[in-house]
Amino acid sequence: MSGWAEDNRSAVQEYPFDFERYIEEQLRKIDDLEERKYAKEALLHGLGRILACTEEKYRKLEQRIYEETEIAANRYETAMTIVQKKHYDPTNETLFPVDPMDLQKEVLTEKLTTDRELFLGTVFLEADDNMQEQFLNEGSFSASFAQREVRVQIRPTERYQAIIERLYHIFLDNHVPWQTVHTGYLDKFYDVYLKSSEVREESGTQEQHEKIGRPVPEEIKIRYDAYERFVKTDVLPLWNVEWLSFDSADFMIPGMDGLCYEHEFSLEDQEEQDGYLIASNEEILEIRHEKKKIVIRSRKETFEGWKALHIVRLPAVRSLDYDAPFLTNRRRDSFLSRYAAGCGVPLLTKADLFRRIMELDVRDYIEAEDYEIREHTEDFPAVRGMNRFVRDELFPMESRRILLIRFREVKTGHYLNGCMVRFVISQIQMEISEYRCVGVIE
Repeated sequence: MSGWAEDNRSAVQEYPFDFERYIEEQLRKIDDLEERKYAKEALLHGLGRILACTEEKYRKLEQRIYEETEIAANRYETAMTIVQKKHYDPTNETLFPVDPMDLQKEVLTEKLTTDRELFLGTVFLEADDNMQEQFLNEGSFSASFAQREVRVQIRPTERYQAIIERLYHIFLDNHVPWQTVHTGYLDKFYDVYLKSSEVREESGTQEQHEKIGRPVPEEIKIRYDAYERFVKTDVLPLWNVEWLSFDSADFMIPGMDGLCYEHEFSLEDQEEQDGYLIASNEEILEIRHEKKKIVIRSRKETFEGWKALHIVRLPAVRSLDYDAPFLTNRRRDSFLSRYAAGCGVPLLTKADLFRRIMELDVRDYIEAEDYEIREHTEDFPAVRGMNRFVRDELFPMESRRILLIRFREVKTGHYLNGCMVRFVISQIQMEISEYRCVGVIE
């Protein structure tokens, strides 16, 4: 393949040269059939076997080193998908609602409704990033209620983002390295509200207003105009993370130092490949992960209602009508990734950058094509990333040069391509602090 080595892809792709085909093509240039027959016997059956044997030895050597540099399985990988609420399968023990309150419609409505506005529900916009921006800029849409025209407001669903931020802090409290959670689906959810003043104004007199009362969300018919076919209702985001509650009565107290107690969260009877994290609170002083257990230091001798996170080992199971793709932060396992993890010193080369990108679970949608360094930061305004709650004050973003990564679409025009780029950039930004990372699709 021409330019393959020069393009710095040798470290992340298999060598594409086909020796047998090359020899066959060269043999065609020999006009004398007897001489061609002799050359074929010598080259193809002789040299060809030597080359095949050499390649096999290299494969075995790589496999042996690969096994020697094996790293512990990642128990904290996340996967996310979306389903219609009517298709949700509560017996599926690998996928759970991101926000359990989504299954309690009346409770959620009561919680998010205020004196100033009525919560009408949450919608999912099945569209690319550009249309998302237009939808958000639109801001409000016409709706009908009790034969009257009103306006409803849409806003990004912040409660999902708050859950991801809480997960991030739980990782920190448990001293587990954070990996960017792919929030491509969560970023496409919007809450819909009706201002209370709209109802009062349209109701006329106080007597009429009391007669109508507070409208039921189902009674309001919203017109999304050009976005109508992209707006989906009753969509439920799922992921492989489950909340658990535990009490001190469930565990033994191994001992105390006179000031604190140590409680054990035993992992003996848990799935070995799954991940467990303890949600910190004001009663917990320290969380320490040990073999087959998690030790929790506290001044409390007894407790109840403490929370733990159970992260189910991937792959997740698809129930009936779970058709949407999984968005994961799983990394592709390879010899180079294990070797790089063992070295502990990342290389700032094009080959290493491409390797990190290609290890992420995005290759079905996008591929990295090239990169360049830009000095003029004003040409690339900041984009909302997937780690916006992570603070890096050592290297202010505005003072960094731009690392511009160019991507090519594998699934042309797919509505998830843009969020795949944002996911890659968010994760690479966690690993590279010298530059402000920007991704573009060309």
